[in-house]
Amino acid sequence: MQNASELDTSVIVVKVSSVKEARALPAGSVVGDRHGGLTFTDAVAAALESRSTGGWQETPAPGGEIWTVIVLNR
Repeated sequence: MQNASELDTSVIVVKVSSVKEARALPAGSVVGDRHGGLTFTDAVAAALESRSTGGWQETPAPGGEIWTVIVLNR
């Protein structure tokens, strides 16, 4: 993942309501939250994980907050 000075939190998708929506996100999407990924249901998290080679990662943002993000690259 990027270092804190490069993380653009404005591009992070913070709401994914369904597995169908998770599957429809384009490759390259960054999904995450500041709550350890807990705002996503288990089914949505699993769908996102199936689309990522790196899985969930905790990443500091420029403002000092910690984001849990996943990059969809499949």
